[in-house]
Amino acid sequence: MEIVDVFATPVTLERFNPADPINAALTAALVSEAASTPGILRSNVGGWHSVPDLALRRGGPFPALMQRIVDTVGGLIGELAARQQAPQRAYRYGIQSWAMVMGPGHYTVLHDHAEAHISGVYYADAGDDVEGPSGHLAFGRPGGGFAEIPGLTLFPTTFSVRPQTGMMVLFPGYLQHYVHPYRGQRPRVAISFNVRAEAAGPPPGGGLSA
Repeated sequence: MEIVDVFATPVTLERFNPADPINAALTAALVSEAASTPGILRSNVGGWHSVPDLALRRGGPFPALMQRIVDTVGGLIGELAARQQAPQRAYRYGIQSWAMVMGPGHYTVLHDHAEAHISGVYYADAGDDVEGPSGHLAFGRPGGGFAEIPGLTLFPTTFSVRPQTGMMVLFPGYLQHYVHPYRGQRPRVAISFNVRAEAAGPPPGGGLSA
């Protein structure tokens, strides 16, 4: 019997040092900004959502984080291409990024970023680790409904990630996701982003891009 997993959806977890000074710097800057600047409303229910300008900021810890995002996304795309035995090529990356600072009871509703090639989130401070799915990032299974086999969960409908300080989560922009209500007291500070890749040159072999 041959079983082939088709239409696989990669969710990538990259863990950086939680004690890296960039995390404290990002947290301090964003918590201070949240206290002094009105946020905007997108998928968030409560909490502070910044304007999506973090990739344009030239000061503080933001350029270093954007470089980390580019390096990690580039590595992921290279790995996925290698798995498909596709020719390696160079890309330029465009980033749109924003921050969310959550307090008790705050969450986000189900949504996606279908315009992005790769979306993701970086946790500068994952907040308090309390019992239950507090502040967990959850993904919905792509596709429509289906009949469940009694007594078996062969095709789960959700996949959840427990945030950790210094963790970066990457996923295709089309993948729907939401955040469970956060139950901690310490601010949960996350930087979300959308990345689009543009070919930086002709494809291998010398042809012109279509």
